[in-house]
Order: sequence, then C-alpha cells, then structure tokens
Amino acid sequence: MRVWFNHWFSTSYHLINMMKEKEPDRFYFIGTSTNPFAIYKQACDEFYTERHDVSDEEYLQFCLDFCREHKIDVFVPRHNLVSVISNSERFREIGVKLFAESDAEVVRALDDKFKTYDLLKEFLPERIPEIVITRSITSFKEAVEELSEKYPRICYKLSVDEGARSFRVIDDRIEGISNLYNKPGNKITMSAALKVLENYDFKVPMMVMPFLDDVEISVDCLKSASGNIVLPRYKTNKRYSEVIFDKEIMEECGFIMDRLNLQMPANIQYKKSGGKLFILEINTRMSGGLQLSCKASGINVPMIALYKLLGESIDWSYPEGDSIKVAHIETPICL
Repeated sequence: MRVWFNHWFSTSYHLINMMKEKEPDRFYFIGTSTNPFAIYKQACDEFYTERHDVSDEEYLQFCLDFCREHKIDVFVPRHNLVSVISNSERFREIGVKLFAESDAEVVRALDDKFKTYDLLKEFLPERIPEIVITRSITSFKEAVEELSEKYPRICYKLSVDEGARSFRVIDDRIEGISNLYNKPGNKITMSAALKVLENYDFKVPMMVMPFLDDVEISVDCLKSASGNIVLPRYKTNKRYSEVIFDKEIMEECGFIMDRLNLQMPANIQYKKSGGKLFILEINTRMSGGLQLSCKASGINVPMIALYKLLGESIDWSYPEGDSIKVAHIETPICL
C-alpha cells in the first residue's frame, strides 16, 4: 500500500511513524516537499522535491501525474488541500483514495476563518468573538480604533491563513525600555502594523478582534466506527501540553463533527478569555500537534483514520483519569 504525503508540516514525521505502528511492512510512504531536507524525509521510503511557484491547476495536475507515476494508493494532501478535494473525482478515477474530507464546500468554508464564523452563527453563535472584517488599510485602522475602546488589547490575522503566520497583537509598549531584554514575539506596534499593511492589497481580508488572553485548547477529533474520538489538548506552557477530558468541550466538538459531517481527522481550536470559551478555527486536516494528543491518550488517531479509509476498524478506548500531561516532542534534525 503506497501512501503519499505532499508538502506537510515537519511534525508529519510523527504522523507517518504512527501510521506504521500496527503493520509496518504493509505501507510504503512517499513524501514530497519544497524543502529537500524536510524532516519527515527520514520517515519516508522515498522522497522528492516539489514546486509551488505554479498555478493551482498546474499543481493539481502535478498531483495527478505523481499519483499515476508512483502508483499511489492513498494521498494525504495538505498543500492545496481545497483544490485537491474539489477534484476528488479525478483522483478516484485513477484509483487513489484521498485521506481528506469529501465535502469540498465545507472544506472551502472552513479554510476561511470569516466563513467559518458564518457557519457557526447557525448553531454556536455564543462561541464567536467580536470581529471586524477589513478590506482596506482605512477600515483596518478604524476597526482597531473602534475595538480599542472596548478591549485592552487588539489582534489581527488574515481570514485565510495557516499556522497563525499572519497573527499579530498590537502593543505599543514593546518600544519601551522595559522590553530591552524581552522578545516581542507576535507583538507589533500600531505604527509598524500600518507600515506593513500600507502596500497590502487586501484580496484576502484582514480580521481584527480582541486578543483572547487565556489558555488555548487544540482539540483533535476523528469519527470512528465505535464513536467520536475527541482529545482536548490544553497548551499549558512551552514545555508541555495537557489533555483534559472536559465533558462540555468533548460533547460540543462531537456536535460540531456531526453537524458538519466531518469524517476524517479534524482540529478545532478554542481560546478562553474572561471566563468564556471562543472558537478560533476548525481545520479539516491532522494538526501540527496531533502526536502530542495521541501520546498522552494512547489513541493513535492517524493509524485509526488510515485503516478507516481502507474500510477497516481499530478498537480504541479513552485512558483512565481526567487529564494527562505530555512533554512537547521534538522532531529529529535532518542531516
């Protein structure tokens, strides 16, 4: 069984190894990346570089050609995920199973954080923070000024983003002498933000919202033959995470999975603030920290999902106890 991971997070090193756990000789893994030294190369049986300086249609054709040339049985897409899923029939025609959701419209909506909130308004409006969508630098500035009158700190991010690359917290205090020894991280002054955005075309709108200052909860989910797997991982600090089996969050995530008919691994991200719980985003793919949730719980989500795709079920059960801490797992250096 030949399984292909196209351009993925470095932590897919762990995902691939977890998929091998039950029958390591059954699966043959092929990886591709724009980075010839990508870490997950070490977990693959074959590895190739790929290009991203092409159009979506050209990249889609590359994927189809690659599947044919390398006799791929299962394709685990991340790069250009929406485009791949939208053309799932073309992959089925050449005998390739997609390790991904089948409903392209749902995936397309969830790929855009603003559209995600539009979906949530229908059934979980209380989980939506106050946001202002901006399509120009003028409306961005006005949104920051408006929300600053209500909240102590404001942040912003693109409505379509991955890995929080565009996320910034506006904080003019970082220019003070008290920050001589402190790294600003994602903080930026308002003047610097305006300087960065003055040449931005806003084709992808910018979301401006209050900064949610409490713990982030990353919930890894999978619908299995024996029920919903829901693993809420609290990002407690930089050294470890803690899977806490919070009944309210687990039931709500199960409800979201059922409502959106999510069949493959998904990740629902929450953030707390002022004692309230808000949803940041819903990702229709395996998360970058999924291995942590699996390590803590003993539930191998990638492997269970792979076998599910092949029409086979694997038994699983939640561990005893209300919570389990897990140290952050580093990926090896690729030499």
